[in-house]
Amino acid sequence: MNIPINALAKVILIFLLTSSVTSYAADDNDDSPGVESSAEDLSLGIKQRPRWEFGVGAGLFRGYDYPASNDKNGRMIALPFFVYRTRSLRFGGGGIRAVAIENPRIKLDLSVGGSLNASSSGDGVREGMPDLDFLFEIGPQLEVRLLDEVIDEQSRLQSRFTSELRAVFVTDFESVDRQGMVAEAGFDINLRNVRGSGIDVGAAIDVTYANEKLQDYFYEVPQEFVTAERAAFDAKGGYLETKISLGLGFRPRHNVAVFLGAFTGLYKGAQNADSPLFETDTQTGFALGVVWTIKRSRSMVEIVELGQSQ
Repeated sequence: MNIPINALAKVILIFLLTSSVTSYAADDNDDSPGVESSAEDLSLGIKQRPRWEFGVGAGLFRGYDYPASNDKNGRMIALPFFVYRTRSLRFGGGGIRAVAIENPRIKLDLSVGGSLNASSSGDGVREGMPDLDFLFEIGPQLEVRLLDEVIDEQSRLQSRFTSELRAVFVTDFESVDRQGMVAEAGFDINLRNVRGSGIDVGAAIDVTYANEKLQDYFYEVPQEFVTAERAAFDAKGGYLETKISLGLGFRPRHNVAVFLGAFTGLYKGAQNADSPLFETDTQTGFALGVVWTIKRSRSMVEIVELGQSQ
């Protein structure tokens, strides 16, 4: 998506730091805090993590302008990151999370998210229509641990159910407007430290619904933008997409993590499949990146991991 460099940096960092395959696998030479060291520790939902960390991340992202769009785009970015954790507030790693309930089975918090903006210039189906600006989301998120087991005394198998309800806002970084609501539910499964190799693998499936105001943003064609090839269309709220994600992460060194991921969006049966702006039933994109953690605090904070690093 055609995105300003400061916003692109934020989005790439969100991907790198919130990947469900983020590893804390032990390294024989690792004496830094926050690394699992035993099967007993692996089996616990409550973990000791550094209060703060900072470093540098770099990534490549290849995706699409909006759900069911055929317009491909990609960016590369490198930037510093900072993560700060307390028992009730997490800053960095994809935004700010205010924790309301947190135990080894259930977590309820207030989280934020976002998506890229897109230019309508070029030869795409949105030619001549307004650009799509950066979307910012905020709302409650519920996570439920379904599985957390140690296997072969080294690997850890985790699975979660997640659900989110978020208010959506649109911004061009000069003004902010309300742009509807989005609801999402899904499952993920992660196998960490596969046979002691330090490699993590993960998969997830998520289903998303959006109200009419958000669907209008992607798929509505007002009369003023009708052309010979683009008929007027009144978008409706309802089913938006199903997304399947696969990821792999590993640590060549205890403070260096490498990530590879791919995702496929499935749009068959979507509420607004008849829109002239709806171009395809499937999309596939990928991302890869490297994170170098330069320094971690020696003071630790207890947090709950239900399958995703925080």
